[in-house]
Amino acid sequence: MNLFKKLKSGTATVGLDIGHHSIKLVKLVHRKDGYILEATGIKDIPPGTIEGSDIKKREQLIEAVSTLVNQCDPSIVEVVISMSGHGIISDKFNFKIDPNENAEELILWEAGQRSPFDVDDITLDYKILHRNQETNEIEVLLVAAKNQIMQSYIDLLYDAGLKPVIVDVDAFAINNCYAMESEGLNQKGVTALINIGHDLTNVTFVKDGVYHSTRDISTAGDFFNKTLQRSLGLTNEEALLAIKGRTSSSFDAAKFKQGIEYAAEELSSGIDLAFSYFKSSEKSDSIGRIVLSGGGAYIPNLVEFLEKRHQVSVQTSNPLSFLQYDPGLFGSMQPENISALLTVAVGLALRNVEG
Repeated sequence: MNLFKKLKSGTATVGLDIGHHSIKLVKLVHRKDGYILEATGIKDIPPGTIEGSDIKKREQLIEAVSTLVNQCDPSIVEVVISMSGHGIISDKFNFKIDPNENAEELILWEAGQRSPFDVDDITLDYKILHRNQETNEIEVLLVAAKNQIMQSYIDLLYDAGLKPVIVDVDAFAINNCYAMESEGLNQKGVTALINIGHDLTNVTFVKDGVYHSTRDISTAGDFFNKTLQRSLGLTNEEALLAIKGRTSSSFDAAKFKQGIEYAAEELSSGIDLAFSYFKSSEKSDSIGRIVLSGGGAYIPNLVEFLEKRHQVSVQTSNPLSFLQYDPGLFGSMQPENISALLTVAVGLALRNVEG
């Protein structure tokens, strides 16, 4: 499967983001004057359904996907999905190619040398970002996905009555979403798009409005959850609700804040390492802003903590800001309270699915 190729034309695209705690669906109608949010929904899935990148409770996940689609729009068949985590890598590299040589063969050979996975077990794809005609040097973005993991999700969706027409990457979807959200703003400088998931946090660097690279951090939402369980004696479910600010349990507010700050410091240490990698690769020492997305974006006091810790402006992603939509789509929920959860799904739905 080509990870970049646009496969089919249409006026609407459906992004389906399958996470560890929930599945997010966004259906966007593409129009010349912008994008219309036609359907959306979030469906929680049982704990342990997905561990790492592996599907552990297949039937429950099929049922959850089917239920969500039926609730949003039963006519949905084609979807755009994405992968992240240990089953996929992305890298950017430069090398020279003689004009008389086969560029694709050389790029794929070079990609195979760089992949930590066995070449027979992966799907490779690439995109040429820049080409210097004078030096014959090209800049290439490489993506490598484990076939077994990717196929397990594709097969599951077919069994749920859906057809995945594009397999994307979380980091690219987040970048696409940010590009629309920040359209018309000053793009100079470096922005770190930090998506806080369950067991991984992705840091995607955007330089002067253009995707640069992505780094993964092992500290994520699950670390916050376990920290609160230990410090406050909460169950897994109670800790999840506490992080979301929806708990009815009584606990020590000071200890809760202390636990959040302890976990946030661990996350910040990982962010520091990611920043160091970027600065060394670009000989740059300035990160201009941080934009948070994913469920972890709503962890209490995290925005303020990161602003103080990293001395940069921190904001929460709001992909609904550039969409036209009926607030009634969200029922009793306040759109601004879940918008960052939809970042990946919106980014996937922004893809033009063409033949």
